[in-house]
Amino acid sequence: MVATKKELYQDMVAFYGNLYGLPPLNAKIYVYMMLDLKADGYTFDELLEKFNVSKSSLSNSLQMLVQNKYVEYITPIDSRKRYYRINPKFMGIRFGNILDKLLREKELMQRMIQFNKQTRHPNEPAIKGISQYISILNKHIKTIESTVKTLHQ
Repeated sequence: MVATKKELYQDMVAFYGNLYGLPPLNAKIYVYMMLDLKADGYTFDELLEKFNVSKSSLSNSLQMLVQNKYVEYITPIDSRKRYYRINPKFMGIRFGNILDKLLREKELMQRMIQFNKQTRHPNEPAIKGISQYISILNKHIKTIESTVKTLHQ
């Protein structure tokens, strides 16, 4: 089944809104920019016309998207207007955040093993299971480290 652009847009808004915890308007703006990539970006007025919301709602949404680095703005030398666009560095930032979480989880699991070994009656099956989990984390950490390195080049 081939999805229409509208269906794809709606599905992406729901997915990315949930994934990133974005309010509905923020998710709509983010996905709109993803689907209709304009290298030079969108002006505030273009987005205002597209989404038909109040200036303050749009301003707050754009501010949040910029703050969290989903979107960036540029101001061309010959213009006073800001142009908003998808942050080209966002994937690197996103994978960097994932890597940080995996490294933190690995460190916690290692501490859990050490704690368990220091108890009076170490739980060997638990230690073995956690060790296997750390091994899986290590594989994913290596993959994501490689991805981050590639994205930063």
